[in-house]
Amino acid sequence: MKEDKVRGHLAMLVATIAFGLNGPFSNALLIDGTLSPWLHMACRFGAACILFWLASLVVPAGRRVEARDAWLLIGASLTGVLGNQGLFAFAISMTTPLRQSLMTTMGPIFTMLLAALFLKEPVTWKKVLGVLVGLSGVLLLMLTKGGDAGSGTRAVVGQLIALLATFSYTLYLTVFKRLIDKYSPLELMKWLFLISFLIVLPFSIGPAMEMPWREMDGTFYFHLGFVVLAATVLAYLMVPYAQRRLRPTVIAVYNYGNPVIATTAGLMMGLETFTVAKMVAGVLVILGVVIVTQSKSRQDLKRRR
Repeated sequence: MKEDKVRGHLAMLVATIAFGLNGPFSNALLIDGTLSPWLHMACRFGAACILFWLASLVVPAGRRVEARDAWLLIGASLTGVLGNQGLFAFAISMTTPLRQSLMTTMGPIFTMLLAALFLKEPVTWKKVLGVLVGLSGVLLLMLTKGGDAGSGTRAVVGQLIALLATFSYTLYLTVFKRLIDKYSPLELMKWLFLISFLIVLPFSIGPAMEMPWREMDGTFYFHLGFVVLAATVLAYLMVPYAQRRLRPTVIAVYNYGNPVIATTAGLMMGLETFTVAKMVAGVLVILGVVIVTQSKSRQDLKRRR
């Protein structure tokens, strides 16, 4: 049991580092137009699709997808892969790693709102307070001018897209929970990435042909390789592995490490500038999420009665 927890923590640590570095590395690839968002998506989805399918030939993927779940798979792919990672590519090309990563921490707040809307979870004053605190941090971050690529109208649009990407993934986890529980991560991922890759393929052929691949240096290919292999394939396998061994509250704590890693790497790469206003905004966003995640669920309130 103790060894399982240690493995779970190691898996989440690997996933958190991969997700945290994904922002700065993708930003470096996209910010100057070297790589288009569509080509960024095609590289991630295509490579992940191939690797997941090859892995399924070697590793038992469990129950095979049933034909009656085809439409559910399409919906899950649109929200969990294309809507999340696809919108991320556009968002990170418009703003900085810190601003984008803080938007991703809003996931628990979106989950609470969806649970209140569809699952009739109680909306307590603590949850309302958490939402307001988190939103105040988001607004402060959007209105803050830091003298970097995160400032201006384009950056605000990028941060709104990042919020939409987070909402899309939250929608995937909420609406398609039965599908996620029904199939193994490997079986599910190979289909979700295949569907998303086929959708973005027509839009990426042109940029791929125009891309001066031979002129790119080693740093470019290192960043691209990390984004594809670590932040996509490895991270998407590590999270489900950890979820089977750690409590949801423990998993949620690791989410707060993403902005720290993204900001540190962004500063070291010269993609980010640090200001007090950004720090305050970050604290407000994370504090709001903590308040929401610590509030009582419907089951908790029933137990108290």
